[in-house]
Order: sequence, then C-alpha cells, then structure tokens
Amino acid sequence: MKSTSIPQTRRRALAVGIALAMSGSALAQEQDQDALPQGQSNKSVEVIQVTARHKVESLQETPIAISAFSGDQLANSRIEALNGIAERVPGFQMNVYNAAEPELFMRGIGSDIESAGAGAAIGIYVDGVYISRGVAAAMDLYDLASVEVLRGPQGTLYGKNVVGGAINFITKKPSMAYPEGKVELTAGNYGLLQARGYVTGGLSDNVGAKLAFSAVDRDGFGKNTHTGNDADTLERYSVRGQLLINPSDDLEILLSADYSKSDSVPTVRHISYSEGRNAAFISADPREADNEFDGFEDTEVKGLSANIRYDLDGMTFTSITAYRDNDFGFYENAAAGMVDDSLFFDPWGDPANNNVADDDALAAMQVDDMWYQHKEEQSSQFSQEFRLAGVQGKLDWQMGAYYMREDIDRHEMVNYWFHTPWGTTTGKIYNSTYAVTDSYAVFGQASYNLTDAWRLTAGLRWSEDEKDFRSVASGRRFDNWDNMHGDLKGNRVEGYDVSTQGSWDAWTPSLVVDYKASQDLFFYYSLARGYKAGGFNGEGPESAEEALASFAPEFALNHELGFKSQAFNDRLRFNGALFFTKYTDLQSQVWVETGPNTPADLEVRNGTGEAQGLELEFTALLTDNLTLNGAYGYIDSEFTDTFEVDGNDLNGNRMRRTPEHTLNLAAAYEWESDLGLWAARLDYQYQDEYFFDNSNDPLTKVDSEYTVNASLQLASLDDSWRVQLWAKNLTDEQNIASTTVYAAWDNTVFSSYKAPRTFGISATYQF
Repeated sequence: MKSTSIPQTRRRALAVGIALAMSGSALAQEQDQDALPQGQSNKSVEVIQVTARHKVESLQETPIAISAFSGDQLANSRIEALNGIAERVPGFQMNVYNAAEPELFMRGIGSDIESAGAGAAIGIYVDGVYISRGVAAAMDLYDLASVEVLRGPQGTLYGKNVVGGAINFITKKPSMAYPEGKVELTAGNYGLLQARGYVTGGLSDNVGAKLAFSAVDRDGFGKNTHTGNDADTLERYSVRGQLLINPSDDLEILLSADYSKSDSVPTVRHISYSEGRNAAFISADPREADNEFDGFEDTEVKGLSANIRYDLDGMTFTSITAYRDNDFGFYENAAAGMVDDSLFFDPWGDPANNNVADDDALAAMQVDDMWYQHKEEQSSQFSQEFRLAGVQGKLDWQMGAYYMREDIDRHEMVNYWFHTPWGTTTGKIYNSTYAVTDSYAVFGQASYNLTDAWRLTAGLRWSEDEKDFRSVASGRRFDNWDNMHGDLKGNRVEGYDVSTQGSWDAWTPSLVVDYKASQDLFFYYSLARGYKAGGFNGEGPESAEEALASFAPEFALNHELGFKSQAFNDRLRFNGALFFTKYTDLQSQVWVETGPNTPADLEVRNGTGEAQGLELEFTALLTDNLTLNGAYGYIDSEFTDTFEVDGNDLNGNRMRRTPEHTLNLAAAYEWESDLGLWAARLDYQYQDEYFFDNSNDPLTKVDSEYTVNASLQLASLDDSWRVQLWAKNLTDEQNIASTTVYAAWDNTVFSSYKAPRTFGISATYQF
C-alpha cells in the first residue's frame, strides 16, 4: 500500500505557512491595543459584510476561505469580467478556449469537459440562482453590490452542491426611495465603446423597480490576414430588470429578468511551436493568421427568477424559483493556416489519385492539418430552492431542499483535412449529445455557541442526480483504419444513435469549529466533503461503446485551518488559510488509445489526487492616503495513486491548470484637491508556470506570467461624477489563454492569448 505521508519538501512548505500564519495572528493580537502614531487619524480598513452563509455577517467572523469584492472595488480596479476576479483570488485559475465555455479551476480541481453528459466543478450563482452552463457565466460584471468567492467544497448551505468552490454574484436591489441612477461611458483603444448604468426608484410605498444595462463594442485584438477582417472582437448587450415588493414588514419579493446577447469573432489560433513540419508557417505576429473564414462566437442568455423571503415568528422562510435558457454557436479554424483541402497524396494508394508530387512538395505548400469546428448548444434549466432558518438561544440553524432539471442539446461538426506519414485524409464528422438531468437535494446546518468564544457548526447534505443521455454520430472519421464508427456489437457502421441512463447519490457532511480569541483575532478549522455527479463521455468518441462509457462521481475531502485578524487599530487586515484536500475519482479528460488501428480519443477517466497549500490575503492602510492590499497562494497538487493511461502512469504528475505560486498586489493612493478627490492605483498579478494537461507534456507547459494595470481617477467631492484614465497589461505581455497539442505529421502547439495592452477613459455620472 502506498504511504500517504507528506513528502519532506511539502512538509517544509506547510511548516513555513503555519509559522507565517501564526506569527501574523500573534502580531494582530499584540498590536490590537497599540496607540496610534502621533498625528495619525483613526481611519481604518473598510468593514466587509458577506452573505456566504445566507445571513449578513462580518468577513472576519465567517469560518470560510472567502475573497470578497464590493461594487466600488470592482469599479476602481476596472474588473469587468470573471477573469479579473480569478486573477485576484489565490488558488483560482481561469482559462478561455472560447468565450462561451470558460474553464474554471480552484485548488487543483475544475473541468474542461464539454459533453452534455458532464457538469461543472466550480459553481456560479447570481442572487442565489445556480448557473449550470459556462455560456451563462461569460457575463459582464455590472450592477453588482458584491462578488464573493468561496474556496473548497460547499453544500450544506447551498441548493446546488459544488465540489471545488463557489462564486456568488450579488446584484444591487431596487430602491424604494426617490429615483436615482448612474451611467458610465467608456472609450478606449481597439475601438472600444462601452456604456452601462442603472436607474432605480420607488413605484409606490412598497414597490421599487430597477433597470440596469450594459453594452460594449470593441474591434479585434487579432487579424485574419486572408479576409483582412478583425479577429477576437467583442460585441455584447445585456439588460436586467427587477421589482422589489414589500407587501408587509415580514414579506419581501424580488422578481428579476435578465437578457444578454453577444456576437463576436473568435480569437486567432497561433502556431506557437512545431517540431518541424509546420515551422515554416508560424506567423510572425501571434495575433495574426491566414484563415479561409472569420468564424463567429454568438451567445444568447435569458433568465427569470423569483426570490421570496418571509419572516415568521423566530424563523425566516426563503424560496428561490428560477428558469434559464442559454444558446451559443461557435465556428472557428482551430488549426492556424490556410489549407486547400483538394490536395491529396497517399504513398500507399493508387498514384493516379495523387495531385501532389510527394510529401515534401505538400509540406512546402501548407500546414499539415485543417480543423474547422462548429459547435452549437441549447440548454435550459429550472430550479426550485426552499430554505428555513432560525435562531433559538445559542443555536443558529438552516435547512433546505432543492430541485433542478437541466436539458442540454449539443451539436458538433468538424470539417477536417490531415496529411500524415500514412497519407492524406479529408471529410466531416458529426456528433450530438443530449442530456436531461434531474438533481435533488436536502441539506441543513446548525451552529451552537459553546461559549462566548467557541462555536461548533455541523452540516449534512444528501444529493442525487439522475441523467438520461443520448449520443449520435455520423460522417467519415479520420482516426481509424476504415473511416467508420463502431456500434455496440462491434460492427463497423456509418453512424450510431445510442442512449443510456445513470444515477448517482451521496451524503456529504461538514464540520466547523471556530474560536474568537479576541475582538480582532478569529480562528477556525473546517472539514467538508464535496461531491460532483458522474456522467458520460460523448465528446466525439470513435464507437458507441465509448460514447456510453460513464465516469464515476467526483469527491473531495477538505481539511482547512484558517485565521482572520486585524491589527494596528484596524489599519491592517490579515487573513489566511492552510488546506489539505484529498480528491477521489477526480474526473480528468485524457487522450486514450481505443484499439490497434485507431489513434487516441478524448475520454474522461477517474484518478486520485491531493492538493495542499497556503492562501494569504491582506489589506494595509499604510497612511491615511495610501492603501496596499494583496493575496498570495501556494498550491502543491499531484496525482497520488496509480492512474494509467495507455501504459503511462500519471501518478506523481502535477494537476493541470494549477500554478504553484500566485501573487497579486495593489497600491492605491488617494488625496483631495480643489478639483475633487483623486485616486491613483497600480495593480500587479503574477502566476507561476503550470501544465495545461494532466499528462504534464512539456509542450503543454505554460511559463510564468504577470500583468500590470494602472488607473488615475478624479471624483467630485459629492461623488456625483467621476473620470478615470486606465490601462491594462501595461507591458503588453503575451499571456496564454489556451493551448492545445495536435499531431498530424509531428507535434504542433496551437495557442491563443489574453488581451494585449489596452487603455481608455471612463466617465461616470450619478444622480
């Protein structure tokens, strides 16, 4: 049996983390009563209130590893999308292959499985409504009161459980007072034009309404040199309407409707490396490529929800009813370079069919592969959550029930041309997956104050997921000897249409002990088990048997020791957490050989792994004018048991998309003049190298990256207007958004990149 002891180097890292955490906590306790330096005011860091546990409480007394951002923080830092959040949260990694399917990883766990038969490891919630598909998560961040990022398994308080972490978007509620509003206009390089804002006010004594909007139009960061048109463009329009109704002091009803539509052009796929065959076709500019067509990246998202809160005698009842409808279409050339698919050379076939002299002649003319892929997905979800909460003396409790039905239709088509050492092959493949999932859950959590300082919290959840799954495939395959498919009996056929069902359930408990050592020092230990349902492969498999192959549910057992502290008369906030997570049946997408005459296919296999690390966050008011805040994350994650894929054991490999070190720092300096209130800000984000795939293939290794942002803002003394000059990625780094390895003739790496240097001016008026 393999030892589960922690290697010496990893023990040292954890020991350093523990020492740093404890020293910081001790400092907070010692300095709590220190007198202020002479001439310094009693100004303190901002008090942060969070609702992560479905009640308003101080961040400093919430026993969860949580990063919180207020609406003002988002605006001042120019955080306008989810990737801006990920860059500022330790242990949170976001990669984007296309805008409709962001790939989120947290503490070593995440998902890039695109099949309709799979789910997400990181949960996204908007006003308590779980967002099941990635297309609905690719949103503009506007009209928000706050964003909360919870790391680790969440389930005993949430309707839809998550195994890796949760991201809560909380919108601003409508006002019942006099009409008020805000509008912001932005112009920037790459033709950026943006407008967003809201108007809100009371319609009667007990009814308030709000209408919020966001519109953005930007030219492309890249270029299709064949058509002469821009690539990597953005055009999105979003609107949200809300009604807040208070029929009585005990009843609150929040009705919401939102709509978002995006019409954009995909990013350029750049050949970032080739072993030789494609080296001659590497573009000098990584944001430019020759493509036969521009492609499209279109999304349409709609949602309705009703959030009802009713205060009973000593208890509060909450009901959240929601419906969402998502559509997206995506068409791109996934392999950079122009290809004439009429060219053909087969050294083993009839020479009369060849229209090229030999391999060398073909190699000099064009890249060795064409991969035009078209994806469409339509999905809808209905969810209902009921919660009941109350406080009786020293006992604080919540319980709830949850149901969600998700319906997904996903269609994929690939038009391909490959030239390999075995000859040229060309054709089209069609693959569709359909899934209907019913999720049920009951959950509860109770906290008991043992003393004024000690509190014990325990929770339990039961979840069940039932999936009806169908996979349909047709067309001429490129990845086997006869270009056909396999049915369930092993026959070679032109296509297949197969269906199956699956059901998974689990009990997931949680336990938390927290200790309030002083007014400014708080410790906690938590133990939580997370669960994600199993599913089905379905993503372009060669045979019906592969399409119906299921993978097991994923589990995480997370130990966490955290502290939260404030010192120097609340001018320093210093929080941290040490965690150790054991992942069982980790769902990992890998390339698998499926037979003697067939190249590898993508399949989902289950492995076992561990992740452990340290997360630190701080805010320091160095002077009345200068504030410094930041976060550091250390993660050591690897597979810890035999995990064989085609004879290669991934045991000991680092988990994908998990940089060992991440760091972000921000300095803000504020001062007042006759013109108004000034604020200058400088941000720095760094992430260590990481592997894009669990194979740890050096070709998928992403080198360490950093980004520097800056802004200068002037606001009126009454805050009725603001003007902000801003710049992102000041040093114009070519940071990786996504990378993929193909091997038609030899290994070729295709990469896409995050935004280049951007800058602009924003003007805000508030009334």
